[in-house]
Amino acid sequence: GREFPELDVHNIFFSKDYKAEFDAIFQQKTVADDVTVYVNITSKKTLTDTPPGHENWFVMVNVPHDQGQDWDALAQHTRRVVLAKLAQALGTDIEPLIRAEKVWTPPGIAVDTSSFGGALYGSSSNNALAAFLRHPNFSGRLAGLYFCGGSVHPGGGIPLCLLSAKIVAELIDC
Repeated sequence: GREFPELDVHNIFFSKDYKAEFDAIFQQKTVADDVTVYVNITSKKTLTDTPPGHENWFVMVNVPHDQGQDWDALAQHTRRVVLAKLAQALGTDIEPLIRAEKVWTPPGIAVDTSSFGGALYGSSSNNALAAFLRHPNFSGRLAGLYFCGGSVHPGGGIPLCLLSAKIVAELIDC
């Protein structure tokens, strides 16, 4: 094992070409050769999350939702790209340090969470009206059916998901 004192709990390694990265995701429905990489290491704060001298890395990159892409090939490509980016940023090859690994692609996310196309954040929010077009927190067809989370009003991210839960609690008068 090894620890990386230069890293913190939350780390972002940005793409040098954000426009190309998002063009790959939204236009080409693939993964760019230079991606933005988010690395979360909870063992930086919760030492019992790993054995001494080790770290637990949650690594995430933005990818398109599932539209029938070859996710085995895309996952392999993305892994190579991420490992190369991290090696360059950290000055060391981290691949030999990996003890366990789980890859979660959009098809797996779709199966595990019932999200359409494996989209983590719900429907796209890439235009000025998107925030106003999110699904409401209640069903217009089934009385007593309510929704909360990142794909309904007010949107994705932990703070907004919690606000979504608060809205639903108020709707059902908890």
